[in-house]
Amino acid sequence: MIPRMLRHFDPNGPRRGSNRNSAIRSTLAIVVLALLVAWPGCAPRSIEDPVAVLADPEETSGRHAAALRVLEATTTPDATSRALKRMIIADGYTVDVREMAYDRMKIIDPEGLQRLLEIQMPKIDAIQWRERLCEIIAAEPWIDMTPTLIRAWARPMPNWVEDPKDRPERLALIEMYGEDRLADVLVQVMLDSDPVVAANLRARCWELLVAEGRRDRVVELLTSSDVSPRDGMFRDLREISDRLGIIPANREEIIWARTLCRPENAGFLDAAAAACERVPESRRSTLELRDLGVLVAAMRLDPTLLDQDEATLYDELRKDVDVDGRRLYSANFTGWNDTHTERLREVRRKLGWGDLLAMRIAIESLEIEAVRGHVFRYAERDLLDESTEFGGVISVDEQGRIEVLEFKPRLRRGDNRFEATQEMFDAAYTGVFHFHNHAQEYDNRDYAGPHMGDFAYAEATRANCLVFTFIDSRTINADFYRHGGVVVDLGTFQRPD
Repeated sequence: MIPRMLRHFDPNGPRRGSNRNSAIRSTLAIVVLALLVAWPGCAPRSIEDPVAVLADPEETSGRHAAALRVLEATTTPDATSRALKRMIIADGYTVDVREMAYDRMKIIDPEGLQRLLEIQMPKIDAIQWRERLCEIIAAEPWIDMTPTLIRAWARPMPNWVEDPKDRPERLALIEMYGEDRLADVLVQVMLDSDPVVAANLRARCWELLVAEGRRDRVVELLTSSDVSPRDGMFRDLREISDRLGIIPANREEIIWARTLCRPENAGFLDAAAAACERVPESRRSTLELRDLGVLVAAMRLDPTLLDQDEATLYDELRKDVDVDGRRLYSANFTGWNDTHTERLREVRRKLGWGDLLAMRIAIESLEIEAVRGHVFRYAERDLLDESTEFGGVISVDEQGRIEVLEFKPRLRRGDNRFEATQEMFDAAYTGVFHFHNHAQEYDNRDYAGPHMGDFAYAEATRANCLVFTFIDSRTINADFYRHGGVVVDLGTFQRPD
C-alpha cells in the first residue's frame, strides 16, 4: 500500500527538537557576539553603514552582529531581510555568521527564508555551511523543507563526499524520518507533488530511489492502481517499460523516455520495439535507453549485427582498436584525483553487449570517407572559432544513411567547453551518439579523450558519447565514453585525400 499525504507520514511527530530551538540559538548567538564586541579594551569601531558592514564577508563576526542590531533598529524589516538573505547564500561568509543570519531570518521572515532555500539551497557550494544547514533543518525538524532537501540531494556534486550515502541532505532526511522510511518519503513526495509544477522534483525522487537501490519501488509504482492513469509521467514510463522493458535511471532519462512517447517519435519507438524483440530475453533485460538508437541503427545498417554475441563483437573490436603496440592517446589528468584507462582489454569487464555494438557502429561509420570528411571539416571550423567547442549528434536515418548533425552551442563560454541546446538533445533521443571536438590546435594530443567535465556530462545524460581530437593536421583520435567513467580509445583516423 502506498502512503499518501506527507503531513500524515509520521503519526508520532518529528523525531527531534522544537521550533523554539531556532529562537534560543538566535538569542544566544547575538548575546555572545554582542559581549565580544563590547569586551573591555577592544574599542569597537562605530557602525555608520550597517548594510555595508553586513555586505562585507571579511568583517568580523562581532561587527556583523552589531551591524545587524543597528540595521534592525534603524531600517525596515524588508531591508533587514535582504541583508540576511545575502549572508545566508553569498560567497565568503563564515558558518557562524551564516547561522546567525539564518536564525534571525527564521524569526522575522520564516516564509521568506523557506522561499530562499527552496531556490538556493541546491546551488550552495560552501560545503561546511551546506552540511551545517542540513543539520539545523533536521534538528528542528523543519518538515516543510523535505522537498528542498530532496532537490539538493539529487544535484550531483562530484568529489564532494567519497560515499554518496554520506551526502548531508540524505543524512538530514534520515534524522527526520529514519533510514528505514527513506524510500517511503521519496515515494510519497513524488505522489503528492503536482505533476506539472513539480515535474522536476518528481523526477528527482525517482532518480534517488534508483540510486538508493530501490528500483523495486519505481517498478511497483508503474503497476500500482494508486497512481492516476491521467498522470502523464507514469503513463509514458509505463509505455516504455511495457514495450521496451526499460526503467529510466535518472531525471534526464525520464525526459528522454517521455520524449520518445511523443507522436513525432512514434516511428522510432516502433522501430526500437521491433529491434528489442529481436534481442534475446537475457540480453534485453540489461538494455538502457542509450542502447535504443544503437539497436535501430544496427537494424538499418546490418540487421545481422543484432545476432552477434558479446564474444564475437569483442573479438572483432579488438582487431581494430586493441592491437599490441598501438599507441593510445589520453587526456592529461595531472592535478585531478582521478585516472582512467582507455585500453579496450582493460575496460572489458565494464562493457556490455550494447557498448560493444555501439563502438562497432562508430568505427564502421568513421571508415566511410564521406562521414570522416565531414568530421574533419567540422573540426577545422572548430579550430578557427575560439569562443566555443563544436558538437552535435551522429545518427542513422530511415534509409540507413549515417548523418553527422551539427548544432550551434547554447552559450559560448570558451574554447574548451560545448553547451548543448535542447534542439540537439531532441535529435539525440533518436540518434546514436552525442559528440564534440577537442580541436583547439592541430597538436592537441594532451587533450585526447574525455576529461572531467565530459564524464560529468555523460553521467547526467547517460548517453553514448564520442569525442574527436586533433593529433595533427591530418589525424583525428576518436574516443567512446559513457556514464560510469567508461572510456575506450577507438584509434586514429586519417583525413580523406
